[in-house]
Amino acid sequence: MRSFLLKALRGPQTVARLLVDRLLVPFWLRLLGVRVGRACQFSGFPIVTLASGARITLGDGVVVNSRSHSNVAGVPHETILAALGPGSSILIGSGTGISGASIVASTAITIGNRVLIGAGACVWDTDFHPLDAEQRRLHATRGAASAPIRIEDDVFVGARSLILKGVTLGSQAIVGAGAVVTKDVGTATIVGGNPARVIGDARPVANEAGVS
Repeated sequence: MRSFLLKALRGPQTVARLLVDRLLVPFWLRLLGVRVGRACQFSGFPIVTLASGARITLGDGVVVNSRSHSNVAGVPHETILAALGPGSSILIGSGTGISGASIVASTAITIGNRVLIGAGACVWDTDFHPLDAEQRRLHATRGAASAPIRIEDDVFVGARSLILKGVTLGSQAIVGAGAVVTKDVGTATIVGGNPARVIGDARPVANEAGVS
């Protein structure tokens, strides 16, 4: 309450944003059919596509930043949450934070607890378009390959990285900024580059006494 009052004293524009973020955004998301957990926090309206028969679920305490100055690094665009077809799903675990990322599921994207997804990152389980040129001429999107993505607990996905179809990121994995991930990443493994390769280990280093 104290924090709310302090912000309210800064001006009517701030009050309006607080009302939008705390009341209107979660209400609007629920109207669209998104399942919103307790104590979720929003900054601005995300862009949502929810096909008939699809589902998008936000766990408790999820933070979604969609306003340009809602992240110290800047948010390039609104967070995009798109479940494209019947049976497709986006499931986001508790305590996860997302800043201006694009999360698009044709099949399924499962994101664990306490995951951080940086500004401008893309998590796409589909190629969007078929690879065969003749097939694209017949229909631009029908027949595009798709495979589920799984991001386990405590993963950090760096800004402007790209996670492609069929990938699993093991718990505590770190994806460097701008990386393009096409293969599974192991637990507590750091990857970077295009295509992403292993560049480090995120496990705590033991001290001289042998205590980590």
